[in-house]
Amino acid sequence: MNISVIATLTCKPDADAAFQVELKKLSKATLAENGCLSYEIYECTGERGRYIVIDHWESDEALTNHQATPHYKYFIHIAPALLSEPIEIKALNRLV
Repeated sequence: MNISVIATLTCKPDADAAFQVELKKLSKATLAENGCLSYEIYECTGERGRYIVIDHWESDEALTNHQATPHYKYFIHIAPALLSEPIEIKALNRLV
């Protein structure tokens, strides 16, 4: 069963440029992973520094494997220095 994840991230005002660089590196590496169907990053309109990441995976196993990759672990390690609040993550199962 496919699984989707929506993450909301809010970076510190002085870290926006660095944060975008790190998000783009994470996205590029993630899209190359087996089981990643899509990985999209959006900046909220009218809310500079607030981002939504929507990713779709072939299975729970693919998502679990993603969370064990060096690029994911690196991002999770550096994110607190760039974020103004904790990451909000929601895993979703599609109904329709």
